[in-house]
Amino acid sequence: MAHQDSSHPVEGAEQIYLLMKEDYRISRNVRLAWFIGKLNQVILPSSLNSDNELDLLSILPKGWQPDSHPTLSPCMLLPSTRATFLARRYRFIIELDLSPSTSIVEDSTGEMIFDEVFHALSRCLTGLSLPFKVPGTDQLFKPKIFITILAYSSIIGLASHQVFGQ
Repeated sequence: MAHQDSSHPVEGAEQIYLLMKEDYRISRNVRLAWFIGKLNQVILPSSLNSDNELDLLSILPKGWQPDSHPTLSPCMLLPSTRATFLARRYRFIIELDLSPSTSIVEDSTGEMIFDEVFHALSRCLTGLSLPFKVPGTDQLFKPKIFITILAYSSIIGLASHQVFGQ
């Protein structure tokens, strides 16, 4: 696969997106080994339903723009290529500060900081729940999201954090 036909020069990949297998966590060592093993070789996107630990979803050549059409062209994996590894599942823990200092009214907006905490939480949860297209593909990516929300308040003297939702 490292052979390259000189009559058809292959572009260098600026960015690649890889999907990690769901069954277990893929270590950084495995990800680095994949990258080094493919370095200075021609790469192509792979099938999503493979048994590989890492599936190459997308390759963005240098100069690629978000409004460009998806490309299935081969590219060369270079030392300067940026790799983004996507997981099929994500876990988030969000801790909210609900201490008395958040009950202050902010001069510029006229709102309590407490209210802004919940507006920010709402925007965060909305953003996390939206599927998105992997750059360079038409594929809609919808990972499973697991979220735990904790609340902290200094006026409630609890020995442990309180979970709002999970």
